[in-house]
Amino acid sequence: AIATVSGNFRLTGEGASSDIRHIVLDFGQAAFPVLEGQTIGILPPGADAQGRPHHPRLYSVASPREGERPRYNNVALTVKRVTEDHEGRPVAGVASNFLCDLAKGATVNVIGPFGTSFLMPNHPGSNLLMICTGTGSAPMRAMTERRRRRIALKEGGELMLFFGARAPEELPYFGPLMKLPRDFIDINLAFSRVPGQPKQYVQDLIRARGDDVFRLLAGEHCFVYVCGLKGMEEGVTEA
Repeated sequence: AIATVSGNFRLTGEGASSDIRHIVLDFGQAAFPVLEGQTIGILPPGADAQGRPHHPRLYSVASPREGERPRYNNVALTVKRVTEDHEGRPVAGVASNFLCDLAKGATVNVIGPFGTSFLMPNHPGSNLLMICTGTGSAPMRAMTERRRRRIALKEGGELMLFFGARAPEELPYFGPLMKLPRDFIDINLAFSRVPGQPKQYVQDLIRARGDDVFRLLAGEHCFVYVCGLKGMEEGVTEA
């Protein structure tokens, strides 16, 4: 499908080390249904060094199934501008830089959606334990927003979120998260690079909230979602 950019908003502070964007894509009259937890593929324009078209890059959908704006045929993505590789060497991420630089009205080639293993449960009373870092917050935002919009139906169980970043200004959706009622979602934020404070990671907060985490895990209707840097997985599993 061909989508049109209807919004491109910076989520991280101007002084943050990373540029993370909330990008809204509108599909107009084209059918493009997605579910929370799925990904879509972005096809960057141009070709690689060998002259071949760029491979599609997958991004988690950050909006609920009825769209970023309800009853409009759109989806939102959470995109971090890639400026270095895993070893810290300078590199320009082809798709991320393309997306982060898009102006309102620009068009994007999209494929998908993909994914069936990360979908949220639909049955009433299910509890969601969500653990993420950085742009791994995208599917968690979609699930949380889905539940928020359906509060009146009283179909949801508990929501518990563990979210890690270097500092508050580096954490996507920090402002909107702080406005969510405590009785709707139990939010636990871990910051690892705040001057004058000890480093804290999501697994540290999981241990600190061990009794509540254990209570959720002991129930048969608890679903656990982990999304973010690969390196966090081992620590989270141990915790």
